[in-house]
This record gives sequence, structure tokens and C-alpha cells, in this order.
Amino acid sequence: MKPLHAAGGLLLTVILYSFTGLRGNVDTCKWFDDNLNTDRSEGSMIHQTDLLYNRIALPPDEPVTVRGTAVTDEGGQLVDFDLHGATICSTAEAVYGPTPSPSPAP
Repeated sequence: MKPLHAAGGLLLTVILYSFTGLRGNVDTCKWFDDNLNTDRSEGSMIHQTDLLYNRIALPPDEPVTVRGTAVTDEGGQLVDFDLHGATICSTAEAVYGPTPSPSPAP
């Protein structure tokens, strides 16, 4: 897939699949992923619920500008990007497609 070039020299990438994103930058997604099953405090649960309640569906073929990247404690790749004036974070797979896996040995 080729990136799109927008006016002003911005490099746009296209969302490949329909995923759910969280509102906020990659630090938001990293915190969410890293604490989902470990921090069971009331404050953490409220914040996680708020993030899930306010998630956004990512439309396929929507051009976005990737602004930041991060890696979760488990090694998951994350990106944040602008979508219709909001900063959204999601797995890198939403923008770059699935990571190829090696074929099983015969």
C-alpha cells in the first residue's frame, strides 16, 4: 500500500480495516493495554470504562496522519493519529495491516 501525500507535505496513511480506537494518544492506549488485567483499583476501572465507552469505530479506507507510536509491555505495536479533528490511538495493525507470520514448516 502506498501512502498518500496531502497538501502541505503531510504524509497520510489509510486505515486498512475497521477497528475500534480509543480517544487519546499512544500513551492512552499503552496505559489501557498495560493495566487492563493488572490494576483493579476503583480509579483504574473507572478510567478504563470511560475509555471504552468513548471509543470510536475506525472507518476503512479513511486517510489519517500518524503522529506517534509506542510499544506495550507485552510487545504490542500502537499508533496515534488524527481522525476528523480528534486524536485516536489503536493497534498499529489498524493502519499498517497484519504482521506477516512465517509459514509453518512442512
